[in-house]
Amino acid sequence: MKFIASSLAFLFTAVILHAQAPAGDGKARIIVDIKKVDVKEQPTPQFNAGNVNEKRWRPKTWIEVDVEFNIKLPPESGGKDGTFPAMQMNIYLPLQHTTKDGKREVLQGTLDLINIPADGDCHALAYVSPATMKMIFQKNNVTAVSDVQGWGAEVIIDGDRRAHAASIGKDPWWEKQDSFAFLSGTILPKAKTPFASLWGDYDVAVQPK
Repeated sequence: MKFIASSLAFLFTAVILHAQAPAGDGKARIIVDIKKVDVKEQPTPQFNAGNVNEKRWRPKTWIEVDVEFNIKLPPESGGKDGTFPAMQMNIYLPLQHTTKDGKREVLQGTLDLINIPADGDCHALAYVSPATMKMIFQKNNVTAVSDVQGWGAEVIIDGDRRAHAASIGKDPWWEKQDSFAFLSGTILPKAKTPFASLWGDYDVAVQPK
C-alpha cells in the first residue's frame, strides 16, 4: 500500500493536532494536546528477591510507547488546579509486516486513563510484549526502528475524539480500515507488564480491567 510503503521516510516524524469542541458545558470546553509520542525498545527489568530460588533468564525486548500530552480545563472544572476524572487513549502501531492478502498489520490498544491533572505535562505508557512481536515476526530480536513503521494516538472523551497525533499526515490514518489488519489488545497498559512498579507517578494512572 502506497500510504505506508515509504514509512521509513516518515518514521517518528510527528504531526500533532488538538481539538476543542464547540462552546457549551464544561466538558465541551476541555482542550487536549498530544505533544509527543516516543516509540523505543525497553529490556525486561530485573528484580531481586531474597527469599526465592533464583531463575536464570535473559531480558527480552519490549516495545514502549510514551505519549506526552496535557489537558486544559475550564474554571468551573478546576482550571489549572483541576483534575479530569477519565478519558480514553487509543494507540496504533503499524508494523513492517503484512497479511497474506497484503494488508498492513497494526497493533492496537486502549488505555482508560483516570485522574488526569490539568495544565501540566502528562505521560501515558503502553507496551508490546516480546511474545507478541515474536508471534508476528517469527524472530527473537526486534527493534522499534526496523519493525515498527510509525504510530498514531487519539484521545476520546464521552465518545468524541478531542485530539489525535500521527507520524505522518494531518488525518488519522487508522480510519482507513480496509487497508489494515488490526490486532486489538496487543498494546498493553504498564500495569500488565513487568514495568508495573517502575517510575512512580511519571505516568497517568490507568483504570484496571
